[in-house]
Amino acid sequence: MKSGPHSQQRSWRGARWFGLLFLIPGLAVILVGPVHTLYQHLVTAGWQPVPAVLERVALRSHQGDDGTTYSVEADYRYSYGGRDYRGHRVGYDWGSDNITDYHRDLVRRLERARAQGQARVWVNPDNPSESVLVRELRWAKLGFMTLFGGLFSAAGLFILRLGRIRTATEAMARGEPILSSERHGHWLFGFMALMFLGLSLPGVLAIPSELRQDNWPILAVLLFPLVGGWLAWLGWRSWRNWTFYGPAPLVLDPAPGQAGGDVGGRITLARRLAGGDGSLTLQCLRVRISGGKNTRRHESLLWQQDQVPELRHEARSTEVWFRFSPPGDLPATDDEGREQVVWRLMLTGPQTPVPLERTYELPVVQGTLRSSVRLSDSHVRRQEQQARIRAVQAAAEQIDVRTTAGGVELISRAGRHRVMTAMLLLVGLIFAGVGVGLWFKAPDEGATLYLMAGVFGLFGFPMTLGGLFMAGRGLRVRIEGTRVTVIRYWAGRALWQRRGELARADQLVLASGGSLNRGNRTIEYFALEVVDGSRRLRLAEGIAGRPAAEALRDSLVTLLRLS
Repeated sequence: MKSGPHSQQRSWRGARWFGLLFLIPGLAVILVGPVHTLYQHLVTAGWQPVPAVLERVALRSHQGDDGTTYSVEADYRYSYGGRDYRGHRVGYDWGSDNITDYHRDLVRRLERARAQGQARVWVNPDNPSESVLVRELRWAKLGFMTLFGGLFSAAGLFILRLGRIRTATEAMARGEPILSSERHGHWLFGFMALMFLGLSLPGVLAIPSELRQDNWPILAVLLFPLVGGWLAWLGWRSWRNWTFYGPAPLVLDPAPGQAGGDVGGRITLARRLAGGDGSLTLQCLRVRISGGKNTRRHESLLWQQDQVPELRHEARSTEVWFRFSPPGDLPATDDEGREQVVWRLMLTGPQTPVPLERTYELPVVQGTLRSSVRLSDSHVRRQEQQARIRAVQAAAEQIDVRTTAGGVELISRAGRHRVMTAMLLLVGLIFAGVGVGLWFKAPDEGATLYLMAGVFGLFGFPMTLGGLFMAGRGLRVRIEGTRVTVIRYWAGRALWQRRGELARADQLVLASGGSLNRGNRTIEYFALEVVDGSRRLRLAEGIAGRPAAEALRDSLVTLLRLS
């Protein structure tokens, strides 16, 4: 298990510096902006207004990477205590910006005051040479800088918070229980909602003035607060789940878990479940992290097993007891490098009034230690029986098995897996469409687009054809005596036919037929095949879940009386 204190310290140091890169600039913006401005406004509260002669006022524009910004310059003179003074300070609002039309409005006001002879300045009575022409607060700029600095500071604090969350290995080393991944889900959604809502606020506030200028595309800004509201709702739902069932700490026994021994333990829910059994899924996954400009994380399932845990009720809580025995040839937890191994435990339970969902990443090593968690014999027998019943029912729902006068007939119906087919078709059509578009654009843009069109087409067209084939494919198999006849159909039309021999039970094998990820849960698909010499004939396909595939194989062995 490669996850030591040095890697955890490096991770924390990296998160700390990355968080400080957001926190320090955010606090600096707030300090040198709103805080400094409010301080200056407070300091000048005792300054005295005196008449002044405004000699010059000008609007200056400044070109930068963010567009054109503006500032106001002025020259004026005034008298105080019988002495003449000159000044150039317009206000205590420093720098240039393009927030609203404040600078143009200010120049117009100052020009009007000069024309009417009503210009005045604010003078420091303790130091008359110190003066300011405009003593007012720009609430729009104060709000924008507070929002900008606050968002950066919140981002930094959030990153620092995530960096301090202990991994499962670190928690175990400290003798602490393991907490689920949902412990920071509501914080993450809340932070993202804050970012979307906060960054879109200036644009939303500008909508009325923009609409008066017939700038209707500005309404597209409303998409950002809509997304922010949706994220806020997700955060509230995650927070409600967390508070309803509590932290749900997990205590491993043995610790760490053992591949080749047991992965067992107890999860404590801060609520007495009214009814309904929970469900646990233990997964071993290989994670590949690709580098480059866009980092990608790809998970592939190595092993998975479902289990109904034993619930032991207390007065106001429920303990979820479980015990898995994974094979010893599975790899240990490894969270270093680009090739990693993750062991994940997923708990689901009652869906009302609040759905129970918890996900844990477990430290697992190769070993033979057994768990002291003892599930009751009655629970084990009942769940084994129910698991067999569920597997047989699942197999019967997916594959039609009929007994005939001469033997057995198996039918894999077309159109059973609509979600997988739709995803394959959608991705294939997108890639193929982009490839075709690039191909027609290439004569005007250059030969590079031909290469890009070929790459997109290389993925898109096979995926599209594969999706179309999957949408209409069907399989009908007749087994009479030892003779096997396989007929492939598409859209109800027979495409080809193959024959083979089936005489022994060990000829029936399961073959992987791909997988589909739904959230953290992986659905494996299998095909049942017969090995006839050097050939393999498919008897059934698209069977969702290993238990259902194994139940179908066992049923076929019994029906055909194979040995």
